[in-house]
Amino acid sequence: MSETNNHFPIAHNIYLVRHGAVNLASDICYGQLDCELTESYAQDIQSLVDYFQSKPSATEHMQIISSPLIRCLDLAKGLQQHLQPAFIPLKTENAFQEINFGDWEGETWQSIGKQAIEDWSADLLDYQFINGESARQFDQRVITAWLQLNETLCLAKQTQNIVLMTHAGVIRSILSHFLKIPLDHALTLKIDKLSVSTLRVVSQQNQLSQCTAINHIL
Repeated sequence: MSETNNHFPIAHNIYLVRHGAVNLASDICYGQLDCELTESYAQDIQSLVDYFQSKPSATEHMQIISSPLIRCLDLAKGLQQHLQPAFIPLKTENAFQEINFGDWEGETWQSIGKQAIEDWSADLLDYQFINGESARQFDQRVITAWLQLNETLCLAKQTQNIVLMTHAGVIRSILSHFLKIPLDHALTLKIDKLSVSTLRVVSQQNQLSQCTAINHIL
């Protein structure tokens, strides 16, 4: 009998994937700045394909949800294509973009200036980036979309494998909510480029859900 017929809760697998290295100098501030991946793109795609193909049933009932920023969407499209012949739906979700640094986007940390960075450090959650957002506003945006995704999963009749191709900040926010870690503590979580953090989400029974990996580097 199926899980549904036995009235067992259905567990879904969520793969939180951070994009790979970007074609920007290391001293540039970027959040929603739309930058491309480096020449390691092809190798990154292969690493992702190998990772998912090594997991039994991971590509069954899989769907990819991507930030619309190029560094995530290109990787999501590449993964979708290379996992064929299975058809894997891909959609973008604006709410899973990185934080908007506003006027800081594309500037060097030196040009932003020591005082501005100190002001930010003194109020990490509520510092308002000019023409951008605060970390708390960003977190609310991400978690609203995360909860909507969970509501959708509650309607699924079979286990779903969701690949969320996104950014370090988004992954930290989701882990903060899932693990009930204060957001300012979750900001210290190390989320490397081209890493996977995994959650097993049990529909309508959160107490059975588990975080099975954080920052698994491919």
